[in-house]
Amino acid sequence: PEDKKTLRVRCIQKLGIENFSPCYLFDEGSTIEWTPSAQKLSSPAPGMKLSSGPDTFYGNDVQVVEMDGNFDNIQELVYVESHISNASTQFYGELTQSMLKLADAPGSNNGTGLMQTLAAFAIRELYTKSAAKAKLESKAATAA
Repeated sequence: PEDKKTLRVRCIQKLGIENFSPCYLFDEGSTIEWTPSAQKLSSPAPGMKLSSGPDTFYGNDVQVVEMDGNFDNIQELVYVESHISNASTQFYGELTQSMLKLADAPGSNNGTGLMQTLAAFAIRELYTKSAAKAKLESKAATAA
Protein backbone atom coordinates (compact mmCIF):
# COMPACT_ATOMS: atom_id res chain seq x y z
CA PRO A 1 0.00 0.00 0.00
CA GLU A 2 1.84 3.04 -1.29
CA ASP A 3 -1.04 5.49 -1.21
CA LYS A 4 -1.45 8.56 0.96
CA LYS A 5 -4.93 7.72 2.29
CA THR A 6 -4.05 4.81 4.57
CA LEU A 7 -1.99 5.04 7.72
CA ARG A 8 1.26 3.22 8.24
CA VAL A 9 1.53 2.69 11.99
CA ARG A 10 4.59 1.36 13.80
CA CYS A 11 4.80 -0.14 17.28
CA ILE A 12 8.40 0.39 18.42
CA GLN A 13 9.28 -1.80 21.40
CA LYS A 14 12.56 -1.35 23.25
CA LEU A 15 14.47 -4.53 23.98
CA GLY A 16 16.04 -5.34 27.35
CA ILE A 17 13.22 -4.04 29.55
CA GLU A 18 12.64 -6.13 32.69
CA ASN A 19 9.38 -8.13 32.59
CA PHE A 20 8.71 -7.12 28.95
CA SER A 21 8.75 -9.35 25.89
CA PRO A 22 8.00 -7.51 22.64
CA CYS A 23 5.42 -8.86 20.21
CA TYR A 24 6.34 -9.93 16.69
CA LEU A 25 4.96 -11.65 13.60
CA PHE A 26 5.64 -15.34 12.96
CA ASP A 27 9.26 -15.77 14.12
CA GLU A 28 11.11 -13.87 16.87
CA GLY A 29 14.17 -12.03 15.59
CA SER A 30 13.26 -12.47 11.92
CA THR A 31 12.43 -9.69 9.50
CA ILE A 32 8.99 -10.40 8.07
CA GLU A 33 6.85 -8.62 5.46
CA TRP A 34 3.41 -10.14 5.13
CA THR A 35 0.45 -9.32 2.93
CA PRO A 36 -2.51 -11.30 4.32
CA SER A 37 -4.62 -13.22 1.85
CA ALA A 38 -7.56 -11.15 0.61
CA GLN A 39 -9.67 -14.31 0.93
CA LYS A 40 -9.05 -14.40 4.69
CA LEU A 41 -8.91 -10.69 5.52
CA SER A 42 -10.99 -8.20 3.56
CA SER A 43 -9.21 -4.91 3.15
CA PRO A 44 -10.04 -1.97 0.89
CA ALA A 45 -7.63 -1.22 -1.97
CA PRO A 46 -4.67 -1.08 -1.99
CA GLY A 47 -4.80 -3.84 0.65
CA MET A 48 -2.93 -4.39 3.88
CA LYS A 49 0.69 -5.12 4.67
CA LEU A 50 2.19 -6.06 8.02
CA SER A 51 5.85 -6.26 8.91
CA SER A 52 7.95 -7.11 11.91
CA GLY A 53 11.62 -7.20 12.74
CA PRO A 54 14.55 -5.91 14.74
CA ASP A 55 15.74 -2.33 14.25
CA THR A 56 17.47 0.51 16.08
CA PHE A 57 15.66 3.62 17.25
CA TYR A 58 17.61 6.55 18.73
CA GLY A 59 20.50 4.20 19.42
CA ASN A 60 18.38 1.57 21.17
CA ASP A 61 17.76 -1.98 19.99
CA VAL A 62 14.05 -2.36 19.30
CA GLN A 63 11.50 -4.76 17.86
CA VAL A 64 9.10 -3.12 15.40
CA VAL A 65 5.65 -4.30 14.35
CA GLU A 66 4.09 -2.27 11.56
CA MET A 67 0.74 -2.18 9.79
CA ASP A 68 -0.05 -0.31 6.59
CA GLY A 69 -3.67 -0.34 5.45
CA ASN A 70 -7.18 -0.86 6.81
CA PHE A 71 -9.44 -3.82 7.39
CA ASP A 72 -13.13 -3.95 6.51
CA ASN A 73 -14.29 -6.53 9.04
CA ILE A 74 -12.78 -6.41 12.54
CA GLN A 75 -13.94 -9.98 13.22
CA GLU A 76 -11.49 -11.15 10.57
CA LEU A 77 -8.64 -9.66 12.62
CA VAL A 78 -8.47 -13.00 14.45
CA TYR A 79 -6.58 -14.22 11.35
CA VAL A 80 -3.86 -11.61 11.96
CA GLU A 81 -3.98 -12.23 15.72
CA SER A 82 -3.13 -15.90 15.14
CA HIS A 83 0.17 -14.78 13.56
CA ILE A 84 1.20 -12.33 16.32
CA SER A 85 3.34 -13.82 19.09
CA ASN A 86 3.92 -12.35 22.56
CA ALA A 87 0.82 -10.16 22.25
CA SER A 88 0.35 -10.35 26.04
CA THR A 89 -3.20 -11.62 25.58
CA GLN A 90 -4.72 -13.80 28.27
CA PHE A 91 -6.59 -16.01 25.78
CA TYR A 92 -6.79 -16.62 22.03
CA GLY A 93 -9.11 -14.06 20.45
CA GLU A 94 -8.74 -11.44 23.19
CA LEU A 95 -7.10 -8.96 20.80
CA THR A 96 -9.94 -9.27 18.29
CA GLN A 97 -12.55 -9.16 21.06
CA SER A 98 -11.04 -5.94 22.47
CA MET A 99 -10.97 -4.35 19.02
CA LEU A 100 -14.64 -5.29 18.49
CA LYS A 101 -15.62 -3.56 21.75
CA LEU A 102 -14.28 -0.32 20.31
CA ALA A 103 -15.47 -0.85 16.74
CA ASP A 104 -16.94 2.66 16.49
CA ALA A 105 -13.82 4.42 17.81
CA PRO A 106 -11.49 6.29 15.45
CA GLY A 107 -8.68 4.03 14.27
CA SER A 108 -10.53 0.82 15.09
CA ASN A 109 -10.19 -0.40 11.49
CA ASN A 110 -6.49 0.38 11.03
CA GLY A 111 -3.09 0.08 12.68
CA THR A 112 -3.78 2.85 15.19
CA GLY A 113 -6.33 0.78 17.08
CA LEU A 114 -4.33 -2.43 16.69
CA MET A 115 -1.12 -0.92 18.07
CA GLN A 116 -2.97 0.83 20.92
CA THR A 117 -4.55 -2.48 21.89
CA LEU A 118 -1.18 -4.28 21.76
CA ALA A 119 0.31 -1.51 23.94
CA ALA A 120 -2.56 -1.79 26.44
CA PHE A 121 -1.97 -5.55 26.78
CA ALA A 122 1.78 -5.02 27.24
CA ILE A 123 1.15 -2.41 29.95
CA ARG A 124 -1.30 -4.73 31.70
CA GLU A 125 1.27 -7.54 31.67
CA LEU A 126 4.05 -5.25 32.96
CA TYR A 127 1.81 -4.02 35.76
CA THR A 128 0.75 -7.56 36.71
CA LYS A 129 4.35 -8.78 36.84
CA SER A 130 5.56 -5.71 38.76
CA ALA A 131 2.70 -5.92 41.26
CA ALA A 132 3.36 -9.63 41.85
CA LYS A 133 7.08 -8.94 42.39
CA ALA A 134 6.31 -6.10 44.84
CA LYS A 135 3.88 -8.34 46.74
CA LEU A 136 6.53 -11.09 47.08
CA GLU A 137 9.13 -8.59 48.25
CA SER A 138 6.67 -7.18 50.78
CA LYS A 139 5.91 -10.66 52.16
CA ALA A 140 9.62 -11.44 52.39
CA ALA A 141 10.31 -8.17 54.25
CA THR A 142 7.43 -8.83 56.66
CA ALA A 143 8.64 -12.38 57.35
CA ALA A 144 12.20 -11.22 58.07
